[in-house]
Amino acid sequence: MSLLTLTTACQHDIINDPNAPKTDTTIIVTPPIGGGGTSPLVSDTVCFNTEILPLFSSYCGSAGCHDVTSHKEGVILTDYSRIMKGIKAKQPNNSEYFTIIGDDMPPKNSPQMTAANIASIKKWIEQGALNTKCTNVCDTTVFTYSGAIQTIISNNCGGCHGNKPGTANIYLGDYASTKAYITSNTTLFLNSINYKATTASKNMPQSSKMVDCKIIQIEKWIKNGYPQ
Repeated sequence: MSLLTLTTACQHDIINDPNAPKTDTTIIVTPPIGGGGTSPLVSDTVCFNTEILPLFSSYCGSAGCHDVTSHKEGVILTDYSRIMKGIKAKQPNNSEYFTIIGDDMPPKNSPQMTAANIASIKKWIEQGALNTKCTNVCDTTVFTYSGAIQTIISNNCGGCHGNKPGTANIYLGDYASTKAYITSNTTLFLNSINYKATTASKNMPQSSKMVDCKIIQIEKWIKNGYPQ
């Protein structure tokens, strides 16, 4: 969530697409609650705020890389408008900030996005690369590690804490390590994901607070003894 080492081999050209989505427009998506069931219906929409921004921020936009302060190579990847400078809506193969994933971004010695992460970004671009903000995105009755928590941690924290030893010696790349760290630092961890840390720099993920339902899933996982 905090630090990546960047190589400087690549240079990035800004894409100027007159047909690109407006970067000052946010589209609120609220999937309906399942008819007669206990779980929300699954929306086909890939949500920028909960699925795409965390990936770019964690794996590419951390301190020392493409955040506002470091802006290596003049690139910042911590908000929609700046990410869209390298994305062409509905054209993943012509979107530099997509095609470079797995090549020069993230650097080879840093944690890498999974195939599922890359597929989500591709689908988001194919759907129009919209600034979607979803408000109903997860089922809080599901809170096992394999069913929900592993994906939440990987997507939001993996860029810094997915490879050993992890930034600040915090490794969250597997069940045992994640459980051990949170067990020893429960209050600190919960304050961080709830954006109640004593200093703003300790709030995680640094791009923005996770949506409430994902935090609830993590809290239930901890409260119920870290079910696998």
